[in-house]
Amino acid sequence: MTKHTPILAAAALAALLASGQAAAQNSGWYMGGGPGSAKAAFTRGDFTSLGSGTYSVDDSDVAPRVFGGYRIAPNWGVEFGVASLGRYKHRFTSGSNYAVYHYDASAATVAMAANLPVAGGVSMNGRLGVAFTAAQLRLASNNGLATPRTCITVFFDDCTSTSTNLYWGLGAQFDIDPRWGIRLDYDNYGEVGDEFETGRAKIETWSANVLFRF
Repeated sequence: MTKHTPILAAAALAALLASGQAAAQNSGWYMGGGPGSAKAAFTRGDFTSLGSGTYSVDDSDVAPRVFGGYRIAPNWGVEFGVASLGRYKHRFTSGSNYAVYHYDASAATVAMAANLPVAGGVSMNGRLGVAFTAAQLRLASNNGLATPRTCITVFFDDCTSTSTNLYWGLGAQFDIDPRWGIRLDYDNYGEVGDEFETGRAKIETWSANVLFRF
């Protein structure tokens, strides 16, 4: 044994640990989720026939999200997600009379996910795939102003609509350690709902997520 052997052994161990950390970061399964905020751009003409009086709508709400995926390669993977896209109140008012409709939206997603390391545990990410969305419109309360919509539906009492949309997202990630990270994400779910039963809305979200790698 030479005097350099302990140094070489220590260097080899350090390299092994580093490669193990990189593998934990760059491949394998992960999951995450967190709170978010949704913004809906409604096609107002789809809703104005639902009642009389002055019409108004809430266009933002909370939007929690969970996701999971598998990193196939250091920079590429597949990601799945489920998100509530918010509940929005559509109101008609005239004096003391009113009508309120609730518009609920949700989505399940599957996408290719890219990851680009920047520096110091910071990386940028992107997602491109498909969103399977659902929207539901129901009359929540009425005091003389509602004109309920006649809906063609089999499984639900309220007006419902499903669609398949292009889905994409961008984000930034900070790795706390090889297993834990924080992700700030923007996600665009396209247009949910339809013109004649639920009404249409283009929905996008921002979310702050905690990520764990297995």
